[in-house]
Order: sequence, then C-alpha cells, then structure tokens
Amino acid sequence: MDALLTAQGEAAWRAWTGGDPADPADAWAGREWLASPATLARLADALAAAPATERAGLDRLRAFVLGEHLARAAAGPARALAAARAAATFRWDRRSVPLRQLPALLAAEPEGPRRQALAAAHAAEASKLAPLVASRDAALAAAGGTAGFTSTLELAAALRGAPAAELAALAEATLAGTEATWRALLADLSRRELGGPAERLRARDLPRLLRTTAPPAAFPAARLLPDAEQLLIGLGLDLAAGGRLTVDAAPRPGKIARPLAVVVEAPGAVRLSLAPLAGLDAARALLHELGVAQAAARTTAAAVEDRRLGPAALPAAWGALLASVTASPDWLSAHGLEPEAVARQARVAAARRLLSAREAAARVLAEVERASDPAGAPAVARALASRALGLPLGPGEPVPWAFDQEPLLRAAETLQAELLAAQVEAFLAAPHGGGPWWRSRQSGAWLAQAWAVGARRSPQEVARGLGAAGLDPAALDALARAAAGPPAAPAAP
Repeated sequence: MDALLTAQGEAAWRAWTGGDPADPADAWAGREWLASPATLARLADALAAAPATERAGLDRLRAFVLGEHLARAAAGPARALAAARAAATFRWDRRSVPLRQLPALLAAEPEGPRRQALAAAHAAEASKLAPLVASRDAALAAAGGTAGFTSTLELAAALRGAPAAELAALAEATLAGTEATWRALLADLSRRELGGPAERLRARDLPRLLRTTAPPAAFPAARLLPDAEQLLIGLGLDLAAGGRLTVDAAPRPGKIARPLAVVVEAPGAVRLSLAPLAGLDAARALLHELGVAQAAARTTAAAVEDRRLGPAALPAAWGALLASVTASPDWLSAHGLEPEAVARQARVAAARRLLSAREAAARVLAEVERASDPAGAPAVARALASRALGLPLGPGEPVPWAFDQEPLLRAAETLQAELLAAQVEAFLAAPHGGGPWWRSRQSGAWLAQAWAVGARRSPQEVARGLGAAGLDPAALDALARAAAGPPAAPAAP
C-alpha cells in the first residue's frame, strides 16, 4: 500500500507540474490484488476479530482499499464522465465556453438578466451529462455489491468512517445552527453589493455577490511564497519542515497554475507546486495547500494507516485553517488594503465559508434521501438547496449540484473540514482574545503536535480534544457573525 501511494503520488506530481499523461493503471501493476474483493473480505474478518484498540486503523485500511476497489471498477464510466465534462461547452456571446468557466463568468457579469441567461445556457448543456453520471453511479453500486455492500449508504459509511444517519444529523445541525447568521449576512451583502434586498437574489447571483474585489497588486506573485513563509515563521515553523517538504515555484509549459500539495512519501517527500499568480485568491489557494503539505510533512506516526490514510476531512481542515488567515483584518491590512476593503473581504470570506458548509450539508441530506426514496428525492433536493442558499429556485432552475451528484457522500468530508477548521481557529484564537492566532508560537506548537499524530485521530476526536463534545457548527457561526460586523443601513425609500 505504501509503495502504491508513492507511485500514485509520483504520477500525480508529473502530471500536475509537467503535463505528463498519467495512466492510473501504471501504479497498480503487480498490485491488483490489493483492491480485490478477497482483500476486502480479509479486512472484514480482521475487523471482526480485532481488539477495540486496533479497529480504527483497520477501518482506515478498509476504507482505502474499498475506495480503490470502487475507483478501479468504475474507471471506465468515470473516465467517460470526466472527459465529457472537460470537453463540454455552452454558447455565450457567440463563442463556445467550457462549462467550468460559469462561476468566473457569473462573478464578472454585472447585469442580472445576463447572469440569468448565462445560467440557463450552462444548465441546458450540463444536463446532457446526466446519462454519464447515472452510468458512473450504477458502476459504483455494482462494485459495492461485489464487495458485499447492499446499498450506497452502507458503502458511504465505510468510506467516511461514520453511519449515514450520523452524517445526516451533523448536516441538519449545520443548516439549523447557521440559518439566522447566513440569512442576515446574505441580506447585508445584497444591500451592500447589489443595492437591493436578498429576496431578489437567485443562486446565479452568488458568484457576483461573493467575488474577490481586492486589487491583485496588493498580493503580487513574487510575494506569495515569501509571505507564506513569514506566516509559518510567526508560528515558529519552517517552510521545509526539516527538509521533508520541497516547493516547486518555477513556471514551465504544461504546469497547472493552481497550487497543489502532493504526498509522495509521508513524511519524507511532500511536495508543493505553485505558479506565479497574483491576487488574494491565489494567496488563499497557496495557504490552503501549504496547510495540507505541512500536516503531511510533520507526521511522526509509524503505521501507514496513520501516516497516509484517514478521512479527507483532516487535510482539508488543516488547509482551510491556514487559508482562513487571508480573511483576517490584520493580515489584509498588512497588505495595504484600506479599512473599507478589509471589512468587505472579511464579510465575503465569512459568507463563503458558511455557504461551503451549508451546501455540503444540503448535499449530504439530499443524497441520503435519494438512496432512501429515489422517487421523492428531486423535490427534497430542491427544498434543501433553497434552504441552504437561503434563496428560492425558480421554475426550471436546476439544483446547483444536479449534474454532480455524490452517492458516496463525499460532501460529508467538506462539511467536517469546514466545521473542524472553524473550531480549531476559535480554539487557537481564544488565548489571544480572538486576535491573530497565527502570530503565536504557542499556536504553532499546538499544530505541530496535532499534525504529528497524522490520521490517528478522527475529525470528531480532534474536536473533542479542543474541549468540545465533537464537531459542532457553533464555532463557524460565531466566526461568521464576528466577521460580518454591523449590518449595512437600509437604503432610503
């Protein structure tokens, strides 16, 4: 398993940083048995016989093997869907535009009617992917059946490390616990940004409402990595993590511009790729991947299931934690933003975090309903989407994730990551009166200890280590309320 993960990491690195074509089958050569139903059966037997102290590690082993089994079994339909998504376009302003560009186009479009037309043109083409999505989902369900699972929810529970009912309860608590803050923040932003009440908003307006407006010149490309290194120095940490983390910041043909942390070996060979891009969004993306990379490079766990496996929510939470620094008024002011711009970016960042958690929660609940009652699921999904967004869906307007369903509850990882990141942020800021925790070596020491154990603790266990009962949306809600500041005055009649 360790060798497989290293081979996969090397292939991912070459593809991301140099554009080399990657064939997932190459890493599996000679190791195909690892993802077989026979291996899964052996792991199930081991789990049944294991003492309680060994079950968590075996669960992580089984989740990894199960995920690889599903990925290999559904590789054909998944590749067809990915290729179709990458190639799909829609017509806009007399040209063909890739589907993935919709959020950027909506954010840049100041006219409401044109945003409506944009969303409609995109939905008409994206809906053509539905048969490929269904084919992939059917392949996943069939592969789960060969592994002894009777439903996608049972599969999801094995992959996510928690029963679907538990994940659904967390999702419901998130929607309920952040409802008032989200609606107040949405109304405030609508008045400030679009000059009207939130009742006029639709989902297509959110990218415009939550766009980044900070000048790119305040975050020059040449300063992004040095600024990230200074952030770590303030925490008493070094960028290279004692030589276990290397950074590739060189521009080259074929290199993808977005930052990416790749764990080739943990902890000995963690790599961070970035390209010279300017802007606040680029800084946020870099700090997110830096959090993922630092956590992987600083683990001291011995067992592979503790060093390299575990829920995706953990690395995502560490990434979200460091990325949250870019919403700090102190950090923004230090980059030369005026007070009004600082306040706006803090509000927008808070809204983005809330929306990410709320949409993930709605997706979890919608998928649980789809598995339980396929006939009634579309209506429930529409109601959940409207609730999560705080906005109505118009006639014919699709649910935002209608063409990207997740039968295995992957959104639960996003939900847990957002909640855990907020709880850790609140915990680290508490000794500083809510001030910049990222200027404290005490915070850095705590993070180093948390990262050292790798995946030995689940997100729930990390949250309990903070003194909480478990994952809880209250911290995220409180951070959002604090960042929102006083509401805007209503417009004069």
